[in-house]
This record gives sequence, C-alpha cells and structure tokens, in this order.
Amino acid sequence: MALMRTLAVAGIKRSKGSFLGIFFLMALTAAALTFTICMYVDLNAREADALAEAGAGDVYAYDLASSLTDEAVASVQALDEVGEVRTSSVLVVPTSFHGEDGRDIDKNPSSAVQYQAWGTGISCRLFTPDGTGFADDPEPPAPGEVYVPLTLKVSPGVDVGDTVELAIGDRSRTLTVSGFIEDPQMGTAFMELKRYQVAPETYEELARDVDEAAVAQGEPIDIYATGSFAYRITEMNAFLSDAARARGVQPSDLTRAIAEGTAWGASTSGMFSSTTLAGYAMMVVIIGAAVMGVFACLLFVVALVICTHAISSSIEEHYADYGTLKAVGVGRRTLAAVLVVEYGGASLAGFAVGFALAMATAPAALPFFAQLTGVLADNDSVPVAALCVLGALLALVAAVVAHRARKLAAISPLVALRGGAADHSFASRATRPVTGSRLSLQLALRAVVSAKRRYVGLVLCAFLLCAFVVLVYGICGTLNKPDAAYGTFGMWKSDVTAAAASPDLDFDEVERTIADVSPIERSWQESFTMVNLGGESRSFVGLTDTSLVTGMSEGRAPLYDNEVLVGSNLASLVGLELGDEFMVPGNDGVERPFIVCGKLSSMLNAGYGCVVTFDSVCELAGIDPDASSAPHQYALADPGKADEARAALERRFGGDVDARPSGLFSDTGDMVALIQSLFVTMAYVMALVAVALVFLAVSLIIGRLFSAERHDLGVYRALGFTCRALRVQFALRFFCVALLGCALGAAAAMLGGGWLVSQLFGLFGLTSFALDANPFAVGGLTLGLAAVFLAAAYVSSRKVKRVDVRELVAE
Repeated sequence: MALMRTLAVAGIKRSKGSFLGIFFLMALTAAALTFTICMYVDLNAREADALAEAGAGDVYAYDLASSLTDEAVASVQALDEVGEVRTSSVLVVPTSFHGEDGRDIDKNPSSAVQYQAWGTGISCRLFTPDGTGFADDPEPPAPGEVYVPLTLKVSPGVDVGDTVELAIGDRSRTLTVSGFIEDPQMGTAFMELKRYQVAPETYEELARDVDEAAVAQGEPIDIYATGSFAYRITEMNAFLSDAARARGVQPSDLTRAIAEGTAWGASTSGMFSSTTLAGYAMMVVIIGAAVMGVFACLLFVVALVICTHAISSSIEEHYADYGTLKAVGVGRRTLAAVLVVEYGGASLAGFAVGFALAMATAPAALPFFAQLTGVLADNDSVPVAALCVLGALLALVAAVVAHRARKLAAISPLVALRGGAADHSFASRATRPVTGSRLSLQLALRAVVSAKRRYVGLVLCAFLLCAFVVLVYGICGTLNKPDAAYGTFGMWKSDVTAAAASPDLDFDEVERTIADVSPIERSWQESFTMVNLGGESRSFVGLTDTSLVTGMSEGRAPLYDNEVLVGSNLASLVGLELGDEFMVPGNDGVERPFIVCGKLSSMLNAGYGCVVTFDSVCELAGIDPDASSAPHQYALADPGKADEARAALERRFGGDVDARPSGLFSDTGDMVALIQSLFVTMAYVMALVAVALVFLAVSLIIGRLFSAERHDLGVYRALGFTCRALRVQFALRFFCVALLGCALGAAAAMLGGGWLVSQLFGLFGLTSFALDANPFAVGGLTLGLAAVFLAAAYVSSRKVKRVDVRELVAE
C-alpha cells in the first residue's frame, strides 16, 4: 500500500497539469448534475408535500353549485376507490388588474378568478415579503385586501399595493393585493384559472353581490362559458381510500372511476388528477432539467475522453519508467491500481468540490423557480439521487481507467533497457513530397496521419462541442425571432381584440377603424371549452380561421366541422392516428364523432389539447355560434401599432366596445417572454462554457503531445525551425483535426438536432421543433469553433520555447 501511495503521489506531481484539468472538468460536471437533480427532486418533492399540507385531494374538481350538488358529492363518496370527499364554496368573478398608481397592468385582460375565504377549502401558505420563505404566523387578509398566487408577479406583473377590480354584474369592487400565497393546486403559471384568498367578512360581502348578480343575469351554462358572469361554484377534493392506495390505484385511475361511476362525473368538464396538476406546475422544471442534464453529460464525456487520452499518452511517455518498475517486480495490477487511484482521486476531488458548489448555490435559485411553479422548495434534505449519480459516474471513470491500463501488459522490461525507445515507423498517406510551399501545413498533415490514434480524442471532443454549440444556436435562433416563441410553442397571437359591449356595435365599422391605423392581416373568432375524456378535463379550442394553427407534426388543420386536430400526447394516450374516428362528449353528455385530420404540435394543455372549427366548439359547449359573444381578434400588418389601434377603437366607439385583450393567449406574453429568456440565457451560458472547454481540452491534449514529441521538436529546432513556426504547425494540426470533428458535429446537429429537441419538448406536446439552422451561419460556427481550437493550440504550444537543442546531445 505504501508503494502504491508513493507511486500515485509521484504520478500526480509529475502530471499535475493534466490532473488539474480533469479535476476542473469533473467539478463542472458534478456542479451541473447536482444542481439539476436538486432542482428537479426538491421542486417535485415540494409540490407533493405542499399538496398534502394544503389538504388537496388526489382528484380536484370544480363545477357550478347547481351541478355539483350534495347528491353528486354523495355519489362520488359512494365509490369503492374513494376514501374521503371534501367540498367548499368558491366565487368566480371576472377580474382585472391595476397598478398602485392606477395604471392598467398587462393591457388589462379580464379573466375569471376564484375567490375563497381564508381558512376554508385547501390551506395556502403566505410568503414573506421578499418571497424567499413563509410567514411563521400568517394572518388572514384584512377586509378589502386579497392574497394572490406568487406566479402573478411574473404574469401579469402584480405586486403588493396593486389592486384587482372585480366586475360583479353592473357593480365593481376593488381589493388591494397585500401578499402572495403558495397554492400548489392552482398556483402554477400554466393554469389559466387562479384562486385568490380574501378575509371571511370580505367573502360574505362578495357572495351577497354575486348572488344578486346571478339573479339578475343568470348563471352561465357551464364553468367555461364566455361572458362576464359572476357565480358560485363548488370545489371538491376526493381522496383515494387506503385500500385503493394499497392496490396501487393512481389519481388518474380515480378520475376515470368517477367519470365512469357517477352521472355527474360523466358530464363534468372541470376535473383533474393531482398528477396532472403537478405536471402543469413542473413543466418548465422538467424541460430545464433535461437540457441541463444533457449539458452535464457532455461535460462528463469530454472529461472522460481527455482522461482516456491522458492515460494512453502517459503510458507512452513513461514507457521506460513502467518497464523498469515491472523489471524490479512491480506487477501490472499494482501499476493499474496506481492509475485508478490517480485519475479516480482527481475525479473524486472534482466531484466533491462541484457537489459542494451546487449545494451552496441551489437554495438561491429556488425562489426564482417559485415564480414559475407556484411552490417554494427548500434544499435541506440530503440529495441521495445526486450522490448515487455521481457515484455511478465515478465507478465509470474507474472502469475506463482500468480498461485503458491494460496497455501496461504490453510493456517489456527489455524495451525499458533501451531507454524506452521502441521500434518507430512512419506511415503517411500524404504522398506529396515536402517542399517549401505551405511547409507548416504539410508537416502538420504528415504528423496527423502518421499518428492518427493520438488525435481520436480531439476529433470526438470537437464533434461533441460543435454539435452542442450548433444545437444551442439553432434553439436560440428559433426562439429569438420576433414573436417566434408563440409559433414555436404552437400558439398564435392577437394584436387587437374587439368585443361587443352593445348589441348595436357594427364590426364592419370596427375593422375600418382598425385598418385606418394599420392594415389587418387576418381576423377571426375563437372560443374554447373543456371536455371530459376518461375523467380528465381536456381543452378544445375552436377557430373561425384554423389556418392560424401552424404547429402540426402530421396532417393538416381542420377544415370541416367534423374534423379535429388532436394534441400529440392525447393521440398517444388514446391511440389515435390520422383518419380515426374520435368520439367527443359535449356538455350535454351526447358524444359527437370527429375524424382525426392531424396531430397538433403545441404546448396547449401540455399536448392534450385539441383544435376544431368555431362552430364545432360552440356545439360542444352548447352555444349557438350565431349568438356567440366571442370577441373578434385581429392580427395587424404592423403589430407595433396595436396600442394605437386600441385607442382608436375606444375613441370611436366609447363604451360600445371592449378593446381589452382577451385572446386565448393574451395573458401569456410575460410568461412566454420569461421562458424564452430563461432558455436563451441558459443556452448562451452553456455555449460559452463549451468554448472555455475547448481551451482546457486542447491544453491537456497538447501537453501530452508535446511530451511525446519532445525529441522530434528538438530535431526541428536543430534544423532551424523557429519556435513560432513550430507553434503554427501545432496549431494547424489541431485546426485540421478539429475542423473534421466540427464538420461532423455540425452535420449531426443539423440532421438530428430538431428531432432531439422535439423529443425533449414532446413531453409537453411540442413534437415538431424546427431548428433555425441556416447553412451559412452553421458553416460560420463550424469554422469559428475550429478557429478556437487553432487559437487554443497556438497559445498552449508556447512550451515549445523551452525545448533545448542540447537535449538531443544528451540523448
């Protein structure tokens, strides 16, 4: 053991530069992996814990109070799979947002919001003012105040002191935002409907006004009906029985059981399993974790390639030393164990530092993700998953080192007696004679083809790094175009909305007024409803102009009322293909046949949404299309003039028109921009790290080549080659080899990058992601990255200056 320790310490001191590089790469790998796993595990664990702490059920449902009656609740309770059912009364009121100074927030889209009395229904935790923790003894909101989910800070940009205006019939009521809450059930940014908390006395006042308004204007036909309705709903949380849970029954199974076992469940369109709700909350986390995981794996592969190259070069460089050790009785297993200790120790130290760095930085990132997920996780638990992954990677490093160490068996003590000089031969396919013209390039090519195996690792590093950089460029190029995120995520954008606030409004005159400001590219009406499919609520969107939908992985948009464009995840779940018949139940319980005309590539309803014609969605919702109050949406030739067009409508028609944005995705702009900037920033940072890796990888590889070719370099110096000429030759070698690897990597990214990203985003329905892979730009990136290799090689080859011709005499 003492001999192994002595040899290992001597080896590390002798090649400390290589081990420092491996240490750095492994530290980066561990930091990226640990951070990613901690974010994923902690946020998912917090979502599950928060649901349990809040008293949320395995199935959450809400419906009109007139539909979810005591009898309906009793029928759910009677199911064998159900252990407990809890209900609470909630108010749904159209709400708009105003800043503390009275300004409109997010152009003031009106949306329906659930208002719940503090202390009833599920319990929500109150955030501290800085959003980094929870209040120890939370007080209910004061009368006239309201607590809102934390995600509203991002979209539409609400802050403490801002106000919400409630439209209750012909009355309005204003409440002041006094705090933010953690709502694990409906607080995510990807749930359209939100739940706010008010004081019990405020709730009673609102309830009286809502009941009066309901008497005056009536109730909507369902919870997704368009129009400015204020009404009561009943929330229900159903819990699996202990026996059902022991049998392995899942929340999604319970939704199916309720849909099939009760009359109310078969017709309701507001039922979700806790698994589905958690999936909405964790959408960005899962995608981000996958991207970071790929990046961490790239770091590890590069480190492993360099490690393999370093071992082979070390054995070649110190051939005589290893032969001498074998001659004096040191066995091959002992020498192999020394290599494992050296490289495994450097990797272990890097993993330890990277792990500590990630554990120190992860808590600071959790408040940011709380604005997307709606829940605030902590990082107090031991990251067992991260430790297991790092342990597996360390074992892989040890296995690779042990495998490469098999070359020690070929070392002969007799060769060691000759000073380690084995028989040399020069085999080059570069048959042209060396001349004075382009001498450096010719010598570089001859050096490469005569020792090809030395450059395999470099080709692989260049391939991986260039493929990654081109992939990142393609993603950023796709997302960075104006409004590209909408099209990329399978959404469409309305610039101007016009809703009739008076039956006398003439929409022809509306269009002329808008056209005076900017030409109208297209106009349409849209509506949506939720349909109960197998117990889960799925979105169905109807458009008068279905050509708005451009994200399709197969088929086309619906042209006829009996056609449906099915979300990719829903198609996979149900087993639908083009031309299949799809029976869809309407709100009246009657199933209607649709023909699948295509598969939708969109994050609508996380890949479970569908698109039909406007008349079809009205029929599903039980609405007369001709009597529909759905607003008219307009896309302008100059979107920058949307505010001017909106102002023109308000001047021309006054109170007869409601020009507030109310398109299907009108209130997602801030969230889309945040997700867009998150991925673009993350991608650019990873690309910069990849460029830094080039310098590190070249420095480590060139150090080994320099040691192996020290004799040759001395000969070149003796023949009159300058240090600069030799450095240029080294740089050209790396440039030529890296150019081959970069070209292969760029080609692989262009051919398979879109498919790879589509597989990643396909988890949430985006199955057709088109990379912005401009051939000229990709060619420029390829040459640019190869030039980085050239520059790195030139800088790293400054060691040539230390070669002394007198060393040849000594040899």
